[in-house]
Amino acid sequence: MSFVHLHVHSCFSFLDGAARVEDLVARAVELGLPALALTDHNGLYGAVRFYKAACSASIKPLLGSEIDVQGGHLLLLAKDKEGYSNLCRLLTILHLSRNGGPPALDLDSLSAHSSGLLCLSGCETGAVPSPLRTGKVKAALEAASRLKDIFGDHFFIELQNHLLPYSSSLNYHLSQLAHHLGLPLVATNNVHYLKAEDYPLHELLISIHIDIGQLLSIFV
Repeated sequence: MSFVHLHVHSCFSFLDGAARVEDLVARAVELGLPALALTDHNGLYGAVRFYKAACSASIKPLLGSEIDVQGGHLLLLAKDKEGYSNLCRLLTILHLSRNGGPPALDLDSLSAHSSGLLCLSGCETGAVPSPLRTGKVKAALEAASRLKDIFGDHFFIELQNHLLPYSSSLNYHLSQLAHHLGLPLVATNNVHYLKAEDYPLHELLISIHIDIGQLLSIFV
């Protein structure tokens, strides 16, 4: 069975991703992957470059975004042209919601523009995993149920194992939640860089991001 990375950040995830889109595609070729997704934070900034690079390398490009919603993050992937169009609309609505603070998409807007999109539950800070990590099972169930109502069979629970102290426990509770609600599971890896030796660069970017966030909070 082929594995395809569905949760991937490039340098267009500013101060988070540490890889150029062309290098991501080249690495996918090295690994023999038939397809690759690009899911940068709250935008499609690298989509055109990624699409061209992937097509040139005979890799199927999957376009999406990890998007901030009320309650956490979600991963959205366009499965067709309608989905890509709706993803663009949702990102526009998201950024118009900023009003001087961090953007957060409301679920009513998500529901109105869900056609043609696949939804994954996201990383540990996602709308479903985040409450589970703090023992808020009811809140996680409510969030997952709402997303199931919106996306139906196109909503998947993500399982990620980054060998962190809480990874196994979180994956267990996510799989239990998925079984309870009849939701499909998908294994992903929250990609932010290409190889192990790139880890220090990613940590540097994260540190800069945190410092800038703390500085801005003084003036807001």
